[in-house]
Amino acid sequence: MKITLKPLIGILMLVTSLISCKKDDSGPSTGALTAKDLIYNLATKNFNPDTALTAEVTSSGAVNIVYCYLVRSNVQDSLIFIGKPDQKDAKDYTFHISASKLPFSSIKKVRGVKVMVKQDDNSSYEGFVKIDIYDPSKPFLTDFPVSLSPDLNGGTTAITGKITSESGIAKVDVYDDYQTEGTFALVESIPLSGSKDYNVNFAYTYRKAAQHIKVSATDIFGQVMETVIDMPVDINNFKPKFADFPATVTPDVSGGTTNVTGKITSITGLAKVEVYDDFEGSYTLVQSIADLNNSKDYAFSYNYLFRKRAKNLRIVATDSDNLPSEIIIPLNVTYLTEVYRDVVMSSQTAETPGSFFDVSTGAVFGNCAVSGNESKLDFLIYSSTVGVLSFYSPTNTSSAASNYKCSGVSWVPVTANLKATRFRVLVPTTAGNTVADNIYALYNAGNIDNLDDNLFTGISVPGSSSTKYDAVAAPASNIFNVTSAYLLWLRIPQANGSSKNCLLRVKEVNINATTPGLSTIKFDIIVQK
Repeated sequence: MKITLKPLIGILMLVTSLISCKKDDSGPSTGALTAKDLIYNLATKNFNPDTALTAEVTSSGAVNIVYCYLVRSNVQDSLIFIGKPDQKDAKDYTFHISASKLPFSSIKKVRGVKVMVKQDDNSSYEGFVKIDIYDPSKPFLTDFPVSLSPDLNGGTTAITGKITSESGIAKVDVYDDYQTEGTFALVESIPLSGSKDYNVNFAYTYRKAAQHIKVSATDIFGQVMETVIDMPVDINNFKPKFADFPATVTPDVSGGTTNVTGKITSITGLAKVEVYDDFEGSYTLVQSIADLNNSKDYAFSYNYLFRKRAKNLRIVATDSDNLPSEIIIPLNVTYLTEVYRDVVMSSQTAETPGSFFDVSTGAVFGNCAVSGNESKLDFLIYSSTVGVLSFYSPTNTSSAASNYKCSGVSWVPVTANLKATRFRVLVPTTAGNTVADNIYALYNAGNIDNLDDNLFTGISVPGSSSTKYDAVAAPASNIFNVTSAYLLWLRIPQANGSSKNCLLRVKEVNINATTPGLSTIKFDIIVQK
């Protein structure tokens, strides 16, 4: 055994000695960074000449990990990239960093990217990729006229000026606003091949009703500069014209029609004539007349069937170039009520649109406008902490007033000026034979104008100082919903001792479950004059 062990011990000592010598001779790994310096173009928000920073790092051993830091003037370096190569790429690792990694807000301070390479033997080396910032100027437009008088007889008008660009011009576009003033439509696009100077001499053919020319220059980086030239043309000369129409019309309110006549002329010919009325508040189409055979002199004659609540007729004539013109004719009709449509109110937490309503003007006002205006307040809305939205009488606000705040300051009402408005929900029946049923039928047919007490004969006078929304509970005189019991009779006391009736139609209720005070309601309301 002794004879055998001695050689083995000698061999082990020799191997150990060889390994120790190899480690001492090798030293740390070496490596290098190879990358092009870049230019960042502020116009394109990208690098030049490449669209990404591409770098190659090598190692005589192996690259373990790569850290890249953005270097900016007067800003701490920030880490923008970490790369860890696969084993097969550990000796020669290439990586890419897109321009999107750079923060555009401070891009002008960028100086470059510091690259730190850590190798597998814990040695490391650094490199730097320089980035220059290029901020190209936009094109310059000079010598263009401020205004010009176009040829209105079919000839051309010269539009002249000079465009220069240090980067090169890609194209020049010419626009006018013949369709709608201020909305530009392309006349012609002139492609260029990066010219740095271009003398514009464009032969413009006037398009009817245009009032402005716009010349737009785009450089090779997509930067745009433009100038607008005024054309002082009276476009009414081109629009269809109305003649011999009545100043007002007295409609047949009994169900018959009323003949409305006049004359419409057009230079290029008429494409259509449309008749509107405003029975729903905004104008809605009544009739469109299209078979006009491009008439240049049209005798208009239309039998108008009156629609209750309409106050005006609107007649729109459109010519063959799609240029419209219109006339408004007031209707001689007297209404006993005023209608305010699609009113939206918000509960107490939201300052807009507001929680307070004035029936004399149809105005909604908010927490910051109510103080000092209590006499204008006819009713308000309030949502409890459990999400119950209610209409409130102004005199019923003693416990709720402090919840209406403006900049944190609670509303302290002038109680002497508050009105004792009262509410009653009109609850229809399945039989459909009650006074409430009749009011629903009249309302839905658009046949309510007179809101005197006779309309409500047989119904108890409103007596509730509040009424609440409940989509589930059975409707009652103080519980409404939006599907069946949606009409509310309001009775508002006036300064002379009389009362004003209102009929309110609830259309939408939106309860904010998280913050009930942000809940809203939408309604239409008919107000007795």
